[in-house]
Amino acid sequence: MAGSRQDRGRPSGKLIAVDGVSGVAVKAAAKDEIAAVKRGQRGGVSEWDASGVFDDLVVAGEEAGEPSARTLVLLYAADLAFRLRWEIRPALAEGRVVAAAPYVVTAIAFGRAAGLPGGWLKNLFSFAARPDEARCVDAAPTRGGGLAGFVEFGCERLSAGGYGLTRNQLTDRARRHLQRTFLTRVGPHPHAQTRSRRKPLARI
Repeated sequence: MAGSRQDRGRPSGKLIAVDGVSGVAVKAAAKDEIAAVKRGQRGGVSEWDASGVFDDLVVAGEEAGEPSARTLVLLYAADLAFRLRWEIRPALAEGRVVAAAPYVVTAIAFGRAAGLPGGWLKNLFSFAARPDEARCVDAAPTRGGGLAGFVEFGCERLSAGGYGLTRNQLTDRARRHLQRTFLTRVGPHPHAQTRSRRKPLARI
C-alpha cells in the first residue's frame, strides 16, 4: 500500500501513545492496551523517566533550585529521545506493539499550561515517531507528589518554585488542554477517551 510504514522504511510494529495528567491512570491504561495484544506481539510499556533524569533532579534537592517550565519540558524531550532509542524503536523494529505512557501530547499540554509557546513545543518534539494510535486518559491527577506522572511532577515543582499558580490550577489547565486537543470517543478504559490516527494532532 502506498504511503504505508513499510514503504517509508519505518518499522512494522505499532506504537500506541497514551497521554493524560494522571500518571497512575495513564500507566494503567497503557498496561491494558498491551494486555489486549497477543502475547507474542507485546512490546511492553515505555514509561516516562526511563532515563532517570527526573529521578536525578529529585536527588539533587534544593541545591539545584526549582526548574523552570522550559527546563522541565527539555528534560522530558531528552528522556523521550532515550525511550525512543532504547525502548520504543527496538520493539517496533521487531514488529511488536509498544505503548508510550505518556508520549508527546502530555508534555505539550504541560508546556501550554505553563505558558510556553505552542510553536516552540511542536518543533521541540518533531523528532518523535508518529504514533499509530493515540489515547487520552481523562482522569484527575493523583493527590500525592513524587514521580507519579510527568504533569503532576512538573506542576508540583513549578508551584513550589513560586510560579504563581497552585499545583491543582496548573494540572487543571493541562487537563483542559488535553481535552481540547483530542477528538474523542468513549474507549474501553473506564476513565479514558481514545482516538486512532495516523497523522499528528493538528491542535496544540
